[in-house]
Amino acid sequence: MSFNSFLKTIFLSVLLTFFSCLGENSWEDLESEYDHVLNVFGLVSLDSLQPSYVGLYSTTDLDEISQIFVGVDTLGWCDCDDDECGWNEDCDTKEIEGYWILDSLFEPAALIKNASVMITDDNGNNYDFSYVESITLVDTVYFDTTFVIYGTTIEWDTTIFDTNNLRINLYIDSSGIFNPEPMTTYNLNINAPGYGPVTGALTTPNSASIDSLTQLGNSADTIIINEPFNIYWDLLQEGKAMVSGEVILGNWWDDSLANDWCGGYFDPFVIDLADNGSNPYTVYPGICSENLNQEAETRDYLIRLTAMDENYYEYFIVGEAGEYSNALLNYPTTKGRSVGIQGGFGFFGSIASNRMLLKITR
Repeated sequence: MSFNSFLKTIFLSVLLTFFSCLGENSWEDLESEYDHVLNVFGLVSLDSLQPSYVGLYSTTDLDEISQIFVGVDTLGWCDCDDDECGWNEDCDTKEIEGYWILDSLFEPAALIKNASVMITDDNGNNYDFSYVESITLVDTVYFDTTFVIYGTTIEWDTTIFDTNNLRINLYIDSSGIFNPEPMTTYNLNINAPGYGPVTGALTTPNSASIDSLTQLGNSADTIIINEPFNIYWDLLQEGKAMVSGEVILGNWWDDSLANDWCGGYFDPFVIDLADNGSNPYTVYPGICSENLNQEAETRDYLIRLTAMDENYYEYFIVGEAGEYSNALLNYPTTKGRSVGIQGGFGFFGSIASNRMLLKITR
């Protein structure tokens, strides 16, 4: 027998063995038979800019749909004479002046909307959280459009009201009386028809604060890109916090994603608020080598210090590193974990943020 014939024989044997193992069907149907429980994401926030909320979903079977179409949102009008809109072939084939930009809206099929959600503080005060599908935000934008005619100044202000309807699908304190305090215990109670009860407990973190920033040996209110800087914080007896930074582009008219800016960005990191030995922490932002020969530019630079309770730290910091990774998304998952709650999957935790607004220049 020649070597090629030998290879063909081995290949045929393997192929026949493979198909014989499959039996009558090439694929085996996977089924999941278990009592469904609630997936909970509950956050008690001491941050005035981040409201507290509870997200509530059901576990699902493998054959259930994940999203439900709920409508269409009109994002705005696009003029065919605009370079950013003229790519649409309808502008040429239908000879139209413009078109409305539409966006399809979906919501999770597993969303639970009819539950009773209550948070209780350690003094026995109860706070009912109600399901809210969407909220309406109105931004008031003022423009100074004063002009001069023949030496006479005409005072003229232009006001634009920008209305946005945002779908949130969350349980929130719609009464506005829930104002969580630091170092306070809060209990969560959830009852939904057809599901077992879910309870949870947490103790809110102490409010941490940024003391100062220094760069090149001096106290800094303006950060120079490509130079490391030090962050000092007020020491506490215990607790962990995450530090993050954000360059605020600040042009209301322009798309922030299209703005040509680099410098000042760094990966968020966690500090021990009680560790005097690591205070200050030196930040090394990513190096920017683009457009450094152009005219100097300055932007707002927001440094955020977010203290977290034990549950938040366990779920997002410890749990993220300890769970398996998704090889396709390259992102750790915490699916199926329960931190701070009993009777379901998910998380019940707390944060408290402090901010420092500076300038960054290049």
